[in-house]
Amino acid sequence: MHRLHYVTAAISIATLMGISPTLAQEPTDAGCRAMDMQVGTALEANQSANRDEAERERNSGRQFCNHGYYKIGSEHLANALKLLGAAKT
Repeated sequence: MHRLHYVTAAISIATLMGISPTLAQEPTDAGCRAMDMQVGTALEANQSANRDEAERERNSGRQFCNHGYYKIGSEHLANALKLLGAAKT
C-alpha cells in the first residue's frame, strides 16, 4: 500500500513539473535504433560543415547503445542530429 502512495506521489510531482510519465522513461534499444535511423537520414540529406563531427557522434552513440548504455548513446545521437540541424525542438 505504501508503494502505491509513492508511485502516485511521483506521478503527481512529474505532472506538476510538466513531465509526462511516459516521457520520463529511460531510453531503450528500440529508441536508440530509431534515433540512429533519423541520424542516417539526416546525414544522407545534409552536407553540413559539421558532417564529420556528426558522424563521430553517431558512431559514439551506436557504441554506447550496443553496450546497453542507451541514455548516453541517445545523447550522442541527439548531438549528431543537432549538429546536422535536424534536432527536434
